[in-house]
Amino acid sequence: MKDLSIVQKYMVCTVNDKGVFPFASVEERTLGLVAGALLELQMEGCIAVDGKKVSAAGALPQDKGYLKPLYDFIREKQSVKLYVVVDAYNFSWTDKRINELRDAVGGSLVQLGAASACKAGLLGKQAGYLPGPETVRSVVEQMRAELLEEGPVSDETAVLVALLERVKCLKAYFSAFEQKEVRQKIEALAQSPEGKMVRDMMTYLQIIMYSFAARGAAAAGS
Repeated sequence: MKDLSIVQKYMVCTVNDKGVFPFASVEERTLGLVAGALLELQMEGCIAVDGKKVSAAGALPQDKGYLKPLYDFIREKQSVKLYVVVDAYNFSWTDKRINELRDAVGGSLVQLGAASACKAGLLGKQAGYLPGPETVRSVVEQMRAELLEEGPVSDETAVLVALLERVKCLKAYFSAFEQKEVRQKIEALAQSPEGKMVRDMMTYLQIIMYSFAARGAAAAGS
């Protein structure tokens, strides 16, 4: 199986046994998906980040087609604030945009043989993407090997774990004791000169989750 990207691994680790994000945590996991997609676009030079704004900066590589929905949204806006992205993907009147991104990432997993398409939701009207057992095992074993054994931790694994920790998914793959050890290792990496990618992801997560919380509070108070 071809190596999976950060966003693809994130979906493998966060969908339930129906191939979708659990209803109780769908908003958090959706925002984690958006944050991971933003970082991948930045890593590929497709977008540029200036403070709390993002703009298109380069063409989307052919093998990153699953990021096209988010890339096109940013490119059409030319320059857009991150909270606008949050609004578009989590506070929209419809689920059209997030479904496009989720289907693109899920569809890429199906094409790679890492997941199978299935029906989910009420009356089976929602598309689900169920990762194969071998795919899940491979992703989890790589995470655990890098984080719990001696040796370097790749940027990609550190970012993936930072995402999973933020959306409260680490406990599915690490014991309480291991989670503490993992957090310490990620924090140390983020503070090191080599930890730029991890710091960028944490910045994205802080901005996006803060925007999400602020929007939710405003909606509750209206």
